[in-house]
Amino acid sequence: MPPTRTALISALIAVCLTGCGRAPELDATIPDGLRTADFPALVPIETLIDPLPGSLEQSEIELQKLQIRHENLRSRANRLNRPIVDEQTRARMRAGVAG
Repeated sequence: MPPTRTALISALIAVCLTGCGRAPELDATIPDGLRTADFPALVPIETLIDPLPGSLEQSEIELQKLQIRHENLRSRANRLNRPIVDEQTRARMRAGVAG
């Protein structure tokens, strides 16, 4: 047999043999105190979520910053959508190609 085939068969046998091993006893890793413990109490999600820090003034400042950023991005998008070549240059180019 070629060496690659032998290596492949050896690897396949090794993989198959690992499936024959015993799985560790996971129940043995749980402490007795947890095994007999009650389930946790269910509480409303609102009690678990902390309110967001900050005041109304901070929120308004952040809103203003976002609005300014929005306006700047909109302005930039409008500038990028403008034609690259102005009409006079375009007319000269057309005349040069046509004539």
